[in-house]
Amino acid sequence: NNLIAGNVAYYDGGGVVCWSGENTMIYNNTIVENAGSPCGGIHSPHCAPLVFDCIIWGNSTQDIDSCSLTYSCTEDPVSGEGNIHSDPMFVPGPFSNYYLHPDSPCIDAGSRSALFAGLSNWTTQADGTPDTGMVDMGAHYPVLLQLARRVR
Repeated sequence: NNLIAGNVAYYDGGGVVCWSGENTMIYNNTIVENAGSPCGGIHSPHCAPLVFDCIIWGNSTQDIDSCSLTYSCTEDPVSGEGNIHSDPMFVPGPFSNYYLHPDSPCIDAGSRSALFAGLSNWTTQADGTPDTGMVDMGAHYPVLLQLARRVR
């Protein structure tokens, strides 16, 4: 559940690099606007991480290599169950410029329920609507109403 944005690496990838690891999983991340070679999104030269419920969009070079990708949104067409290749429709919000517009195809498009993912008290939308039903793809942010209650 991370926002990985705006990284630049001239060697070995810009967003995420997986060098090794058996059973590595990358899920509910938004990986955007990274620059790297040979891959701007997720570069995995020596392993094949399981990637799901992610948004990988707008990176300078290809989004991924050597990954098993499902239920994710990518700019580059990638085969896999539940994958979509449509604009995620980002809008600015309280914590970043990568919240989802209410009409985003990434809402309720994930692989499991928001409750099971532990994200039902988090949001992907700028208005703070909690994630319910199927989990939304991408990074989730705190719901501001809950933050206000904790501050008191």
